[in-house]
Amino acid sequence: MLLQEPTYTAYQVAASTAELPVTLETARAHLRNEDLRYDDDYLAGVIRSAAAMVEKTYGMALLTQTIEQYHQKFPCAPNTPILLRIAPLASVTSIQYVDSAGATQVWSAAEYAYGHYNQTAFIVPKVGYFWPSDVANLPNAVTVTYQAGFGEKASAIPADIRAALLLTIGFLYENREDAPSTLPTAADNLLRPYYRFSC
Repeated sequence: MLLQEPTYTAYQVAASTAELPVTLETARAHLRNEDLRYDDDYLAGVIRSAAAMVEKTYGMALLTQTIEQYHQKFPCAPNTPILLRIAPLASVTSIQYVDSAGATQVWSAAEYAYGHYNQTAFIVPKVGYFWPSDVANLPNAVTVTYQAGFGEKASAIPADIRAALLLTIGFLYENREDAPSTLPTAADNLLRPYYRFSC
């Protein structure tokens, strides 16, 4: 189990693709109405709503996104990681921090490593290196920028996640008013293995 110091403050999506995580054609086929083109704008909104719910609940990016994650400081111990909130990690773009003089510094990629443990991505200093210590006392003093997501196209998303999305899309499209629910849905059961922590 990875333990981290409570340095995390927030994250934001800095850039994302305009692609839909489920194509309109796939959604129409799932709804068994391939002549549904007159409702494409509404259906696209339903797809985006279903995707946003999955991403927020399970801390993931379905299609490739650029994430900026903020921390108030670096961990103290070199073996204590920074855990990345959004999965799956594709690459780390940069780690920047504001020093005590107010200047923005870029931590050299040669001094840190990143990897995965139990579906959670982490960053740690490489052997022989330490976290930068001259950091300003700010809520967002440290910015980790990284790429997360399964890929650029809907076909890159795992089949079980796509199935869960289609189940949710079908429900939202057919039921345009809120309904009470007391039991886990089929989509919940498909997505449960991806749950790590809430965002």
